Amino acid sequence: MKVLILGASGLIGWNLFLKSQSLGHEVNGTYRSHGLPGLTPLDMGHKDLLPRLFNQFRPEATFCCTGWPWVDGCESDPERAYHENVELPTLAANCAREVGSHLTYFSTSYVFDGRNGPYDEKAKPCPISVYGTSKLAGENALLEASEGKAVIARTMGVYGPESQRKNFVFQVRRALTSGTTLKVPKDQFGNVTYAPDLAGMALELAARRQSGIWNLAGPDPNVRRSDFALLIAQSYGLPVELIEPVETSALNQLARRPVQGGLSIEKAQSFTSLKPQSWVVIP
Repeated sequence: MKVLILGASGLIGWNLFLKSQSLGHEVNGTYRSHGLPGLTPLDMGHKDLLPRLFNQFRPEATFCCTGWPWVDGCESDPERAYHENVELPTLAANCAREVGSHLTYFSTSYVFDGRNGPYDEKAKPCPISVYGTSKLAGENALLEASEGKAVIARTMGVYGPESQRKNFVFQVRRALTSGTTLKVPKDQFGNVTYAPDLAGMALELAARRQSGIWNLAGPDPNVRRSDFALLIAQSYGLPVELIEPVETSALNQLARRPVQGGLSIEKAQSFTSLKPQSWVVIP
């Protein structure tokens, strides 16, 4: 299968790139600012570059891993959030449709308000932040642009191998290694998702040309965020006493967070061959 990964230098995109290679797919990955070996630079906003890439490579499956996931940043700059999470992915969806490429768009549990989770694929979205609102708009725009044929892959709590070392596991390790006390919400619950597992599930759905909304995440939708931080500390032999469980409100974050935002993955577990892991220690 010819696979195109837009935004392949990020956490999800890079693991998709590596997984695609390991499965023997012909893969082309792009990046905007953080280059990695084997990736191609691409400014998706350039009116000619994206269509040219699609016409030259002719991917059978396209994964849109681009976007702006900084929740508080989106809250302070809704225009940029909409541009990066809706407008640019829609351009990719239009190009994919033109060449007959299956499209996967990665979304988030932040499309829900977090009052009644865990959520399945039929739950009605109700975002409480600009980030969540922009991702829901992206979902709807890409389903429309793809004529309903795209996969909307909702996920959360993603961690794993990552060159930029931004995900939560690395955040906890950095803080505790430096002796810094880390405040972590004790009232937020959700899935912990190993990126290679997420990549494998997404690739299988694409290969089978599925469509619609799919929850692709770790197996337990009720992991307490502070408990996950403690597990990380214990796994790497770091001081657990530096983990300070607090209420989300004590963090004084700009954007509201869904506290019960877990995702039910029964649909994906019954359909895909890969069973996601609850926790994997990464280097």
